Amino acid sequence: MSAAIFFTIAALGAAAAGFGGLGLAMDRHWEAIHGRGSVPAPSLRRLLQLGGSAALAISLWCCLAVHEADNAGQAVVLWCGVLSVAAWSSVAVMTYAAQHARHSAAGAALVACATAVLALVLR
Repeated sequence: MSAAIFFTIAALGAAAAGFGGLGLAMDRHWEAIHGRGSVPAPSLRRLLQLGGSAALAISLWCCLAVHEADNAGQAVVLWCGVLSVAAWSSVAVMTYAAQHARHSAAGAALVACATAVLALVLR
């Protein structure tokens, strides 16, 4: 497998983790997991928002690495596709299996880290 495939998988994992983190920072999704009336602590909410935003930025970096900065337009198109797939999967998890949202976001982050390291080694 080439580094581009691993970078694409890393971009998808980072985007899924990012949307998972941003979703868990919302009161509605937090209540679905932890019970009615519970809200995340302000510091945890801020951490989830920053982590989710950072993961989306890492996803963009992975898409730019796929095209090695010679064609940034195609990288942005790839990133939009990756964001779409990740957003739909995060919505499905938050809607139908909210109890597993934390674990799926953490798993996506691990997949993103592992495949990004593999891609950097293969590069």
